[in-house]
Amino acid sequence: MVRKLVLILLVLLFSVCAGASLAFAQPLDRGELLAVFPQAPDLNEPVTRGAFGAMLAKAANLPAVSGQVYRAKDVVPGSWYAPALASLAERGIMAGYPDGTLRPGQPVTRAEAAVMVSRTLGLFGTTGQPEAGPLKPDHWASSLYNWLVNQGLVSAQSNPEGTLTVGEAADFLARVFGSDPRAVEVMEKSRRAQADVKAMRAKTHMDIILQPRAGMANQVPILSGSGEMSMEVVFPATMHLVARWRFEATGGPAAKDEQRLPELEMEQYLVGGKIYMKMTDPATGKAAWMRLPESAIPDLGALMKESLEASKLSGGRIPEELKPYFHYQLLGTTEKDGRKVFEIAYYGRIDDLAAFFQLAIPESMRGTLDALQLERSLDEAGKLIKSISYWGRDYINADDYLPYGGELKTVLSFADRFQGKVVPFELIEVRMRVEEFAYGDQIKIELPPEALQAREMPQSLQ
Repeated sequence: MVRKLVLILLVLLFSVCAGASLAFAQPLDRGELLAVFPQAPDLNEPVTRGAFGAMLAKAANLPAVSGQVYRAKDVVPGSWYAPALASLAERGIMAGYPDGTLRPGQPVTRAEAAVMVSRTLGLFGTTGQPEAGPLKPDHWASSLYNWLVNQGLVSAQSNPEGTLTVGEAADFLARVFGSDPRAVEVMEKSRRAQADVKAMRAKTHMDIILQPRAGMANQVPILSGSGEMSMEVVFPATMHLVARWRFEATGGPAAKDEQRLPELEMEQYLVGGKIYMKMTDPATGKAAWMRLPESAIPDLGALMKESLEASKLSGGRIPEELKPYFHYQLLGTTEKDGRKVFEIAYYGRIDDLAAFFQLAIPESMRGTLDALQLERSLDEAGKLIKSISYWGRDYINADDYLPYGGELKTVLSFADRFQGKVVPFELIEVRMRVEEFAYGDQIKIELPPEALQAREMPQSLQ
């Protein structure tokens, strides 16, 4: 299991370095969205729930439902928006009313539109700290509406209870499910600049929370934790990482009160194509070095060289198939640590991990990987992880176009069952804040002598 997890994490790392994060969704043409109407609409008329649902399904490229699907009693099966509403209802994006209706002829408010759009992107309201913004926490739409405001997709001065016109709805959806060309330009320049970096250092603070599945709150606790991670990289394939975690458990069958769990610390080196790990036993407090067998990992040096070369040759451009996965917005410029930086908001969702990585991993890298092992690992991960949603901000230096800070929130939703057993947790929510970036030849990585004497990780742990 450890071997599979390591392989998946390495593929994640190298696919991002190869340019997956440059998968920009292109600006949508509002005409494409208005084309869903059976006849040209009045752009100044309020948009109805039925019409907004049809435009939303088009903007998000949602597949039509098949077979026996949920139909609200007030949606005529033959109506032009019925297939879209069925798709949205099946995915929990458009919730019905208690009387079993969807009210397709009712105008859509900005708050309703924001919630449906957020749900389409995989954000159904999470367990962490609520999003700050114009709506107060007790408002039913506050978390998701405020998220869109913070991503620069909704104006903070807009009236959440005001209705959208057809034209405003088309512009809103085109903005959300496309990417700002100005943001794309900044990010392309940034990735080209990063391809020439020889070494870097970053420090990150992380918060994590595991939410139990509905109905299992009395069987498993809510797990939450926070930690710090320091990482140094000398390209193409030398790395040093130190991570420290503190966890707490609340609830569950064995605890009535909050319990603080032992702190965890891990140190890892990637040197000469080998991975060395030092982990502290929480029970004894003793730390020991272990070395992963070389058969457990691909040729990392070759992978990184290929990925960097691919990034340079592409100039930041990648296949069209990946563009729907990532959306970027330019929020403007600001000051950070005495530097003028571009503030870039980004967000996206992955529903099929195996399909995503088939697109994300360049053909040139696949020969270096164990294709069969990779396929099996991704297949297993895809069975466990139902979807990944992510949103955050990057702060890009306006002078050298290198990142000097960032924030990322990721939600991993789990399948109901895995390998025949109920998965006790519904999701994991992770918040990351990069607090320090540094670049330069002065960054050196030296493997400690005691790590060289590390024994190989036992087969039972691989």
